[in-house]
Amino acid sequence: MKTILISLVSDQTIPNILAIHHFKPDELLFISTREMEKKDRVSDILKALGRLDIEHKSDSVIVQEDSILDCHKKISEWIEGKEEDAEFVVNLTGGTKIMSIAAYEFFKDYSSKMIYIPIPKNEFIVPFPKKRPGEPVKLDLRLSVIEYLTAYGLMAVNVSRLNHYREEAIKRKELSEWIVKNYDNLKNLLKWLCVILRNHRKEKQFILKDDFFSASSEEKQLLSKLNFAYDEGSVLKKIDKSEINYLTGGWLEEFCFVKVSELVGRGIDDAVIGLQIKNRLGSDNEFDIMLTKDNALYFIECKSLDQNEDKKTDALYKIGALQKGLGLKIKSFLVTTSPYILERDGTIKKTIEERAEQFKTTIVPLLSLSQFEEILERSIGIHMGTS
Repeated sequence: MKTILISLVSDQTIPNILAIHHFKPDELLFISTREMEKKDRVSDILKALGRLDIEHKSDSVIVQEDSILDCHKKISEWIEGKEEDAEFVVNLTGGTKIMSIAAYEFFKDYSSKMIYIPIPKNEFIVPFPKKRPGEPVKLDLRLSVIEYLTAYGLMAVNVSRLNHYREEAIKRKELSEWIVKNYDNLKNLLKWLCVILRNHRKEKQFILKDDFFSASSEEKQLLSKLNFAYDEGSVLKKIDKSEINYLTGGWLEEFCFVKVSELVGRGIDDAVIGLQIKNRLGSDNEFDIMLTKDNALYFIECKSLDQNEDKKTDALYKIGALQKGLGLKIKSFLVTTSPYILERDGTIKKTIEERAEQFKTTIVPLLSLSQFEEILERSIGIHMGTS
């Protein structure tokens, strides 16, 4: 006898994917609405399943979300001829309340298994019979960043480059840590480099030839580490696109990414750096760092010298715009070297904290960068011993 999994479709696609992965049914039925069809939610679910190498025969019925009668009518038309050789598992998590009631009332007469996945828990419960409900059952699937985005109709346009970006960040790990540790003694040189290079970020190569006088000992060390020629204030080097990006703020992104990647497999499930995403409207956004933990998505925005004059912390509004572009209100982090976010005693200004809370954002100032890993663990709920 074949198993057919019934999924109620809503904006929350992840519970349906988790259930399909767990039960491995022979066929799928999606109970959807016109609104969800306009958003292509069923297609999003199927594309995400495809990334997981899960393929099933699937059907969809389109119902009126506020009509039990219409739900029953459409399901009755679909089920005709299927009753005898199929058992049904009904995922009641999605849809509207009316759709959930309709699905329960219809399929209970077929001795169907009813399940519910309480968001954001990665488990399902069997709520019926009411007096003897089943114990929660753990769901072991953990989505990658790309799988998560696919489930919400968002397309990553530079997937083929992500591993290269990761390798570059790991290769430059010690240099990035050294820059962070010595930032106060390097910021004049970094600012000077950023001013010169930021208009050349899209160029494959650029010959930097200019004068930088009175370099500190640490600044001379940085130029040496980067293989710049430095003679009596004259700076010279042919640099490639990767180095240009690194010297215009990429060092901070890579520092944070390496700290995140060291937690992959120890609480964090996946992390990427430099991800470009296209939404349904064709708009592109670039995210410094994205990560997933327990089927929740987070992102980290890094702002270094080129926003040194950002006294109004426009970076927070950019985070809000990125969240809006995603169509998801996800938790984020703003890592910044800006001195304008702090009071004289080193605490974050109250107005900025309030604005950050509005965007579900944790601010990590320069003074706290040495504890970035601990801040991340605390903020997203990673505990010692998590695997």
